Amino acid sequence: MELTSFYGNLLYQTDQYPMIKTHLTKIADRMLEGAHNNLNFILQEINNYHPDYLGTPIETLKKNKFTIKDCRATVANEYGFKNWQIVEQLKDHYDQSFEKAVNFLINGEFEALKKIIKANPQLTTKKSKYGHQATLLHYTASNGVEMWRQKVPANLPEMTRFLIKQGADLNALMNVYGGQFNTLSLLKSSAHPFEAGIGEEMIRILE
Repeated sequence: MELTSFYGNLLYQTDQYPMIKTHLTKIADRMLEGAHNNLNFILQEINNYHPDYLGTPIETLKKNKFTIKDCRATVANEYGFKNWQIVEQLKDHYDQSFEKAVNFLINGEFEALKKIIKANPQLTTKKSKYGHQATLLHYTASNGVEMWRQKVPANLPEMTRFLIKQGADLNALMNVYGGQFNTLSLLKSSAHPFEAGIGEEMIRILE
């Protein structure tokens, strides 16, 4: 995935930047570099999350001169915050175990996921400290969360069953698209699981 390659380890450096505000600031700075270079996948990130450019064609965006303010607005929305001012006021630190569990999940590292949840059973009901407040189960829908985390590993159905067995709440709601949604509703409107051929199976698991 070009987006993941562009940001590189920065996306995973929650330990190096334990304050959410600091980490998201670094991500916005990196985004600005990509925007200045008219990288299509960065412009796609902008047209997915910038409130002023939602759905704007990439070729149109290439005529814009994006600023750090634009990139911060994009990052804020992508991570579930209404605006950058809210991010600036954050004093929260990452829940490192939760972030690791999300990364294990989206990358299909099932054994590592089982190990961290066995050590921290409360992770199955915890919510992200990002504005969207997604649970681990929400991340299985590949929708409404950070663009780079909308991934569908081949063993996602197996991991989803595991999360539910370990106490994940099927009715938990996350904040996105101007409302609150459970995992099943987000899954049904997500293209990624269906493109991967597991959409119908995921629906059966979550119903």
